[in-house]
Amino acid sequence: MQWSELGLPFGPPAGGDLQLTAVVYDSRAAGTGRVFVAVSGQHHDGHLFVRAALDSGSPVAVVERFVEGVPRDRQLLVSDSRVALAQLAAAFSRHPSKDMPVIGVTGTDGKTSTSTMLHAALSASLGLVGSLTTVDFRLGESVEPNLSRQTTLESPEIQLHLRRMVDAGCLAAVVESTSHGLALHRLDEIRFAGAVYTSITHEHLDFHKSWEAYFQAKARLLELAGKAGGFAVLNYDDPLAFARLRELAPPRLLTYSAQGAREADVRAGPPQADGSGIAFAVATPGGDCRLQLRMAGRWNVSNALAALAAGLLLEQPLELLVAGLDSLAAIPGRMEAVDLGQPFSVIVDYAHTPAALTLALYELRGATPGRLWVVFGSAGERDRAKRPEMGRIAAQLADQMVVTSEDPRGEDEAAIIDEICQGALAAGAVEGENLQRTDDRREAIEIAIRRAQPGDTVLLAGKGHERSILGPLGSDPWDERGCAEAAIRSRLGIRSYGPGDPPTAPDSHNPR
Repeated sequence: MQWSELGLPFGPPAGGDLQLTAVVYDSRAAGTGRVFVAVSGQHHDGHLFVRAALDSGSPVAVVERFVEGVPRDRQLLVSDSRVALAQLAAAFSRHPSKDMPVIGVTGTDGKTSTSTMLHAALSASLGLVGSLTTVDFRLGESVEPNLSRQTTLESPEIQLHLRRMVDAGCLAAVVESTSHGLALHRLDEIRFAGAVYTSITHEHLDFHKSWEAYFQAKARLLELAGKAGGFAVLNYDDPLAFARLRELAPPRLLTYSAQGAREADVRAGPPQADGSGIAFAVATPGGDCRLQLRMAGRWNVSNALAALAAGLLLEQPLELLVAGLDSLAAIPGRMEAVDLGQPFSVIVDYAHTPAALTLALYELRGATPGRLWVVFGSAGERDRAKRPEMGRIAAQLADQMVVTSEDPRGEDEAAIIDEICQGALAAGAVEGENLQRTDDRREAIEIAIRRAQPGDTVLLAGKGHERSILGPLGSDPWDERGCAEAAIRSRLGIRSYGPGDPPTAPDSHNPR
């Protein structure tokens, strides 16, 4: 593709037109025809690698400031490299969101579940539908695990995925949209047909610095959808954000309430939970129905309502949306049961925020005749304020807790664990009695499973579907479910396959 064909608000580079073969932001991917965009990340400034990219064959670098010692006719100056990256990526992929409706799903918790539910609902109605989530990338029935450790990819990857969906004949796409992705302009050039919100609570203040900045990043999805003439789906039950989001929402709007608020457009009746899932009645502007979800967790009532509302705003038949939701089985790493015949329950869940941990523990408390265990940690180089809060929550809602490592990155594991434990101790936990700590996550899981008694429930929280643990030296392979299965086999005296036990669940795991 020629630069002159892109229709960009900047350029072309000095010296006239050029043939473009890719848009890259990593100098290691630079090469002939590959335009390098120098973006500033949390750890590295792309401007430091401009010379390397050009030496590798990139014809031009897009920069926010000229790099000394590099010919200026090979540098294209812009005011914001990230904005330019999004514009280049969308133009290079021929603006795929103009060719199919794309729905963004955001919120603090529930994004992946809601996105996956919406994919299932729309697939039953439309046929071929794509999605990009924390867990996986879906194109119809084809599922590719997301191994990037990013929920919202950088704009070149997102646009290429969307183009692939369009070329394959997809009639809609669902994109899980994080506050990072919105704040860093990764989603700028998507024409969102709709913006779906779960709830906005407490997360990522390490990056956004304040709850207000976090809210504003989330609210940007409404702005993008409104600019494209899209719709909004808002959670009436969200006490922190609903009123403000409603003021910003475009005219095409549906609200939903898992608590059955009569003021909401889509609302649920009292849920009935059993071993097979959750059933509940739903009232909608398009008629009433009954949903039978084949998954645990009463919070999934709210997620299902959000997906249903989005499908209705896309003018899809209610009965087909319901059939799609009813057909969806468990989502990897979301209240995923590990059952090898042991006399206690083991649940793997991604809960890594105070709100998500609270919901998971409340849900499991009602279904646990014995003691409730929780094994969890908190990510390094992320929001520190939530660490003692999660310790407090675990101390108040669980009978036994084992605090361990999650993704320490460059931080000291023991220091992170201690911050969590300080919150637990302040809430009345007693170390050595109902509070254990170890920086070895495998050992933490083994402690809980070895000591669990018949009727107990062991919640393994925080890692869920993820396939790696990020430490100071990089990424180490990890399989939460496989580790739990190995510990259960050891407890039951069942022959194990040894290190690297093959997972029994479908391999559709990884990111945050």
